[in-house]
Amino acid sequence: MSLRTPAGARVMRPGAGLSSRRRANRTKSFNFEGCGALQIRPFLPGRVRNGNRRVSEQRRGAFKEIYLRSAGAVAYVAVQKQNGDDAIGTAFHIGDGVFLTARHVVDDVAIQEIATTKSAHLETEAGGRTMRPRLLPLLDGPHFAASDLDVAVFKVDLAGAALPAITLSQHTDYNLGENDMVLSDILIVGYPPVPFTTEPIQIAAEGQVNAVVRLRHSPVLHFVASATARGGFSGGPVLDIEGRAIGIVTEALSKDGAPVELGFLSLLSIEPGFDLAAKIYGLSLSGAYPGRYSDTLLAVRFANTSARSLNSLIYDAGVYVYDDDRDVFVEIDCADPVVTADAVKAMNTVTEMTRVDVSDGPDLYMPVHNPSAALLLEAGQSAVAVFVAAGYRIMASEQSEWQLAVHDPADG
Repeated sequence: MSLRTPAGARVMRPGAGLSSRRRANRTKSFNFEGCGALQIRPFLPGRVRNGNRRVSEQRRGAFKEIYLRSAGAVAYVAVQKQNGDDAIGTAFHIGDGVFLTARHVVDDVAIQEIATTKSAHLETEAGGRTMRPRLLPLLDGPHFAASDLDVAVFKVDLAGAALPAITLSQHTDYNLGENDMVLSDILIVGYPPVPFTTEPIQIAAEGQVNAVVRLRHSPVLHFVASATARGGFSGGPVLDIEGRAIGIVTEALSKDGAPVELGFLSLLSIEPGFDLAAKIYGLSLSGAYPGRYSDTLLAVRFANTSARSLNSLIYDAGVYVYDDDRDVFVEIDCADPVVTADAVKAMNTVTEMTRVDVSDGPDLYMPVHNPSAALLLEAGQSAVAVFVAAGYRIMASEQSEWQLAVHDPADG
């Protein structure tokens, strides 16, 4: 039985021993007294060019290795539209026969065939053997998220055979800063139709993330990438230098019916894909509970709609509820004392909170009693409701539910 922090006990804040991202960036002062004169080496263009060449070669080698490991996990999805036209898209395996793709690839169409075309190099599965490409019979799905999310999951019959799986990044919209991912190198894998070829061809393309953006027709973050947008890439994985899927290829951003290739390539951040797979098929990062395994019970960032925002990734307020099944606390980050007071009052109607004096950062509150995770979550949600009622818009959120599944002393 896990013991949660009793009333009056010391609460550790993020950055002081608890695993959290909230204090990741701190300003440090350095004293250079007595260090002697700083020596500045002359600028040598040749040295820079040679260094850049070595970095480029290392990056290319890393992506080649990632591609060899991942290619066998990426499949084409051949479909027939309602008007009888044939089309093709991409999906990728994330484990146990479960595939992620873009919703528009498999929605309102007849799925004709799902298959891989590359040899699967199995490092640990099946004793390190190499598996030939194969057809993958559809077993279940597809299943969709909300209508404004271009993501889908389905399951195939692996017939007991191993298939490589692509690891999903654990980032969320909540923890992405305005410059995170920008200029990150990426590898995109998919099946855009290649003229005059006799079979679906898997294409791998390197690129960079150029921007993190919000789209008018989607509630989640997207990445704009430097790679050329092409039909057939849709549903394909976007891999980082560690081989993790950070996104899904979804669309080309263009106007007035311009060709796909002239639009910006848009990549859906992987978060809604992970959440959908967890909901439908129990995908887990911990191996014990479906979904994300995080000490963040609830976290929400807001924008103040009464003020003009020049950057939607810079937030005006936030509510953060921490619960690692031992230490629990709530942070409220808001410059408006009236809204903050109302949020605290709302939390107190659910479970009594006391403020903890801190020297810097957001206001910190600790439960007086020993609330269950469910009660603590309700308190956090009541605070969020106060911000929404005050005219704040929810811009990003994160929630972990494993705490609700753990037997809590307060639950009896």
